[in-house]
Formats: sequence, structure tokens, C-alpha cells
Amino acid sequence: MSSRRRRRRRSASTSSLPILSLLLNMASIILSTSSSTSSSSTSSFTRSIIYANGQIVVDNSTSTCHLPLRTLPAQSTTSSNGILFSIRSSPDDPIGPTITSFGFHVDPNGFPRGNDTVRYEVHGLNYEGYYADPTRQEFQLEPLSYDYRGDFVHWTKVSSGIIARSDLKLDSTTVTVVEGDYFQIPFGEFREFRSEGEDTGVDVTRVPPGGGSRSFYLTLVPTIAAFQYREPGEWKLNEAIPLAGDGDDDGTAPSILLGEGTVEYPFPDTPFLYAPKAFVGRVFYERPCPSHAPSASSAPSGRPTTTSSERPSGRPSGSSGPSGMPSRVLSAVPSGNPSETPTELVVPVSSGLNLALGLGECEEG
Repeated sequence: MSSRRRRRRRSASTSSLPILSLLLNMASIILSTSSSTSSSSTSSFTRSIIYANGQIVVDNSTSTCHLPLRTLPAQSTTSSNGILFSIRSSPDDPIGPTITSFGFHVDPNGFPRGNDTVRYEVHGLNYEGYYADPTRQEFQLEPLSYDYRGDFVHWTKVSSGIIARSDLKLDSTTVTVVEGDYFQIPFGEFREFRSEGEDTGVDVTRVPPGGGSRSFYLTLVPTIAAFQYREPGEWKLNEAIPLAGDGDDDGTAPSILLGEGTVEYPFPDTPFLYAPKAFVGRVFYERPCPSHAPSASSAPSGRPTTTSSERPSGRPSGSSGPSGMPSRVLSAVPSGNPSETPTELVVPVSSGLNLALGLGECEEG
């Protein structure tokens, strides 16, 4: 129902105007309250959207939607203990994405003998940009302008947990693996771990806007445990790797850049122990949840219901036609379809006289 209605007064004496105005104001208040209640109710279920195949995942505890960047299905992979790579925001993104989870592939043969669990760790670089001088050459021995590999002082842990062999699932980001090897970090476990009172003033899960980048280090413990990732092929270091088309449809999705794999834990500070590798799996980032579109019935009912519902409907139902005779009893709320002839309202006044008001016809605004 809409509270915006235009009313035409056919006949009324000047003294009846305050009473008529009072009645109309009361109806407006009732309608406004009903509309507000309906809007509040609608917002309570707009966060329950889940799209198939991981397109959009909703964390109902925080009303957050997580969009994935999914790498192209890998025909073949290699294994090693850890990988460093950067994520770059779109030049058209004025805010910058917040990373909320990684989904990655674990070598099922990398579990220690007699132990069906390994530990994962994710660290974010405390500074914007790449984790090492992007102009460096492979296996370069000369000093670099900067290099944060191998020194945890420059990194903040954002996630750590246990992976059981039974946690591994099949996933479409590899096509040759016939057993489960995919694991995704739960969204609630991807956050910064800081000592009490520690505050660097930097959110290492957030990628700077406008084409900025943030670097991450993903590793497994013990060293025998290994990730599955892809050889670089023709891709260059810090070049965006092809994705499978997920992410934002408006062209503001971030990019996953070609990084480097390492064979040791913790990651070494020796440059020649790194080699270019491409991350395989999914990177999830936060976006506001879309809302449900309101549903609409195919046609109005032939006649309105005679009992009131707990909540107003999204749109008024249409009656088959006006009644032959107007009712002589004042309703609490104006009807959605007025009668053809005005209703005579009798209002007793203190003088003992009866004051007749001609209620005008209502028109939809």
C-alpha cells in the first residue's frame, strides 16, 4: 500500500476541514508505520544468497558476501612447501578489496607418515606493493633495492590452522587429480593475529585501491607437506595470471599475480631458493551482498480477502469492481479501491447538531 494519495473534496463546510484533516493524518500514520515494518522485514532475509559453484558465498554471521577469483583449471601441477604472490586491485576500484580466504591444493602424498594432519599458515606483508624488487632477475645475486623474503618482521600472520586428510575435496581448479586435494580456509579464520596492544595501523588483508597490490606468503608445516601449483609457462613475474571469469561483473575484480615457490619452512632469505610459480585455487574477497528482488504475483486476485494479514502486502490487490452501494461505517484505513459515490460521515458535535461531511473520491498517486 502507498501512503501517497491525492484526495479531492467534493463538498464540505469550512468548519469540517479540521476533522477531515485529522482523519487523513491518522490514516497516513498507519500506512507509514506498515510500510516501515515491511521494509525492515525485507532487509532481514537479503543476506541469505548462495550461488552455485562458489560464485558468491555468504557468511551469514557477518552478512558478508565473498566473491572468488578462480584460476583456470590446471592440466598439471608441481609441488613445493610454500608460495609468495601478490594480489592487485583494479585501476577502476576506488576502495580496494579485502581478502577473506584462500582455497588451495595440497599434495595428498605430502602428509607425514603416520599423521593425517598438516598445518597451514598465511602471512600478509605489512606494506603495500610487492614482496621484493620487481625489477630483479631470476637467481639474481646482486643486492636488491628491497627484499622482504625470509624475514617475518615485515609480515603479519592472518590465518593458521590444521588440515586433516579428510578435509580435502575435489575441485574444478585442477582437472587431472582423481582424489580430493582442495582445502579452503574458513572465512572466520582469515584475520590478523596480533599480540595484545599491538597495532601497526595497517590492515594486511586489504589490497590498496586504484591498481595497488598486497603480497601474501602461504605455507605448510612440516616441510614435507606441499602445495600444488603451476609452472609459469610464458607468464612473467608479477604478471596477472588468467582467471576463470568469476569475480565482479562490473570489471573491478582484482588480479592474482605470478609469484614464487619455495622449498623450505620458514621461507628462506636466499634468492636462489625461489622459482617462479603460479598459484592454483581460489582467492576470496569481500563485497556487499546483493539484495533479493521483490516477488510479484502474475495477476491480482479476483476479490480481496476479508481478514487482515499480520503484515501489509508488497502491493495492494485489485478488486473486480466498486461496490454498488458505499458502506456507511468508517474504516480504519482508506480502501485501495474507493466506492463510486461519497460516503456520508455523521459526526456528533457538542451542540447536538449532526455535521455531514462528503468524503471525496480517492485516486491513486
